[in-house]
Amino acid sequence: MADRGIAGMTHREIARTAGVSLASTTYHFASKFDILAAASQEMLDEDTLLLPRDDAAGPSGKGGTGCPRSWLVEFLIKVGREQRVRSACWTEIMLDAPRHPESLALARRWFAAAAKVWSEWAFSSGGDDNELAVRSYGDITVGLLLFVLVLRPTEDDLRAVFDGGEDPLDRWGHGEKASAAKPARLSGKSAVTREAILTATLDELVSKGQTAIGLKAMASKAGLSPSGAFYHFPTTASLIEAAQHRLFENAKDRYRIVASLERGEESLERLIDRTTVIFFREATEYALESLAIYRVWLEASRQPSLQSAIWADIADQHSAWRRLLTPISSSLRPLDPLLSQALFTGKLIRLVASGSRTEDLAHVRREFAHDLTMISSGRFWV
Repeated sequence: MADRGIAGMTHREIARTAGVSLASTTYHFASKFDILAAASQEMLDEDTLLLPRDDAAGPSGKGGTGCPRSWLVEFLIKVGREQRVRSACWTEIMLDAPRHPESLALARRWFAAAAKVWSEWAFSSGGDDNELAVRSYGDITVGLLLFVLVLRPTEDDLRAVFDGGEDPLDRWGHGEKASAAKPARLSGKSAVTREAILTATLDELVSKGQTAIGLKAMASKAGLSPSGAFYHFPTTASLIEAAQHRLFENAKDRYRIVASLERGEESLERLIDRTTVIFFREATEYALESLAIYRVWLEASRQPSLQSAIWADIADQHSAWRRLLTPISSSLRPLDPLLSQALFTGKLIRLVASGSRTEDLAHVRREFAHDLTMISSGRFWV
């Protein structure tokens, strides 16, 4: 799962990795989903990934070894090293959960149990254990987990940003961020062909995942010959990159529509309202499209050829958050836009993986109000 993603899992590959016969895998698990369900059950019911240990509480002063901030930094360091495989598997399961009722139920139970652990630990470590702060702990952790898997910052990179005050755009980008490649100007039949292939790929990304995509398969899905796909997209990675960029641009267009409805000076209340409206659309009407973006981000952790394009999109989001926060914050840190971005991402994964239930959506504005107020006033827990 960590190496190929859920869509790339097969009985044959699992048998090879496990060193057993193909017949053994089909005997114990009739379908791939049976294997996935068993793995999900084990990880989401028993794994303590993302959760503090019982002995994690310690000095509660800011920066102390037991405070939430210090635990988060140490956890992210582990994600980049010994916890990388299990972190990738956990994220794969969560991003896939809305497509299977059984996985959806598991995700709901995991997040419910996690909230209790976070609350108890926050109280014992001297942190804020109210429900808004507890959700903040979890959402930030999930969002940053994905960023670390994708961008692969080293321990030094993480400490430079969280402890040294460096800008993640400078430190984690490792050079000038690349813009997504734009296709040459096309006209007539050529433009129609490219769009048909891209549309088929978008549908596949949303419904099955990026590892189900291949040039020949997408050409066939679009009703075209394989040569049509190879002409416009020389590699599968270039096709996935173009599809991911289209998904990202579509999301940005939805953001712009909401922003265009507002007039006047930026304020904290405007930012909270706008963020909530955008979040509601992404978590309901466009839920699967939103998670498809994150699945491609996760795929970039396995395919270096996708890294620059994904970095460009993440950096674009970061810059947008910085522009929004600057007018309303008197002491904005380089880290704060990243935290806002991670909150939105982690919250979206949590709610969509749990089925975007009304009772969860009802808390979203209060959660954003709590966290964005703390971030803009320099009182956030990280």
